[in-house]
Formats: sequence, structure tokens, C-alpha cells
Amino acid sequence: MSLKENTIFAYTLSSRKGMVQQALRSIATLKHYVDAEKIEIFYTPPYDEEDEKAMKETGAELIKKENQTEAFNVSRSLPESHYGEKINLCSIEAENVVFLDCDTIVGNNIWEVLEGDFEFKARPAHRFNDQEDWKKLFEERDRPYLDWMPNAGFLIFKQKAHKKIEDEWSEYVSQDLDFQKGKVNHHEQYALALAVSDLKIHEMEKKDHVLEWNDEKVADAYVYHIEQAAGSSAINLAKNYIKKLRP
Repeated sequence: MSLKENTIFAYTLSSRKGMVQQALRSIATLKHYVDAEKIEIFYTPPYDEEDEKAMKETGAELIKKENQTEAFNVSRSLPESHYGEKINLCSIEAENVVFLDCDTIVGNNIWEVLEGDFEFKARPAHRFNDQEDWKKLFEERDRPYLDWMPNAGFLIFKQKAHKKIEDEWSEYVSQDLDFQKGKVNHHEQYALALAVSDLKIHEMEKKDHVLEWNDEKVADAYVYHIEQAAGSSAINLAKNYIKKLRP
């Protein structure tokens, strides 16, 4: 089978925080380069009938799944919730899987980023070098060391690598990893770094995956990851704190 015949593009989402509107926009741009039947949307609770109808109208396959992991605080200012579970992409039977976050826009022929001999490809979100707390995550689990955390907004798995990491990724996602960088909880990405560290890895270039919050300006990039508000307002912090005080 050719690369195009044996590749699936996946989204994971729930009806939270405008995720569906963002996904509809992202899918519309992806369909300039990829047929709708090659796109799968994993939809987890909370559900919404109107959202479900809109996603089906994209022509992509909508797969409803129950949540496998606990709700979490993506930011200190926000209550615990589910935002879709990337672990679902491991259930895809295709040889190759491309994952895109809802808040991405495809700006160029995405197939070109899939070229090359690798099992996993992503853009580093942060390079830790020899930071002791980060190294400890790998040492305690007897994993090969990876000195960077992948940004999970655009991921490529080839040669069924998504199947190879399924058990490890699921295990690490369910653990308290006792690590956090900044105010945002990147737990799923920490777990992903652990799971992929023994794969044949290629790093994405800036043109492959633009991180707009880093003030990156790249013409004709393959994927633009849109800058989002962090949501850490004083009002949200207060609301979340009050909620925790309630019996």
C-alpha cells in the first residue's frame, strides 16, 4: 500500500471550550489535501447533539468513545474537565497515523511532512537538556532519555508506532508523574515523551508546525497552531477555588 492509502488523520475532542468549532475549521483546511474518508474524529463526553451533527457533515468518520482517563485541570484557573483523549488514536488499524489538535490550520501539502524514515515525528515544545526533575521521570521508569517534550498538536506515527506505544502511553497517562512545567498541565505530553523515547524519532522544523504563541511568523507553513488565551483570569481562579471549598 502507498503512504496515502495507509494513513489516517485523527482528531480527538469533546464538546468543551469551543473545541468543536475549532475542529470544524481545522478539518475544512485539511480537506484541501486529504480526502474526508481518511479523517477520523474520536468524540468523548461531554456530548452535544448539535456538535455531533456538524462533525458528521464534514464527511469524516465520527467515533464516539467513553472517557478512559480522569478529568484534569488543563490550567490552574479552570475546573477539572475532559478535553478529548489522544490515547484513542492508538486504536487505529492503519500503518500510519497523523494527529492534529482542534486549534490547528493546515496551510500546505501536509503529506510532505510525512516523508522520511522514522517512527515518530513531532515539534519540540520545550527542550529540558539535563534538567534533573525531567531526567528523573525517565530514570525511575527505566526509559531511554529524551531531552524534549513533544508538542502534541501535530503528531506523526509511522510503521504502526502508535500501536507499539499504546500500553506504555496508557500506563504513564494514568500515573501521577509528579512533574509540571509552568501553569499549564501538560501531563499527556509528559506521558507521550516517555512512551516514544525508544522509537526512531525525527524532530519537526518550524515550517512543519508553527507555534504562534512563540511569535513565530512563517509563510506557507504546513500546520499553524493558533495562539489561544491561557484562561488564567482572576475570576476563573476564584471560581475554581470556591468550587473546591464546597462540601
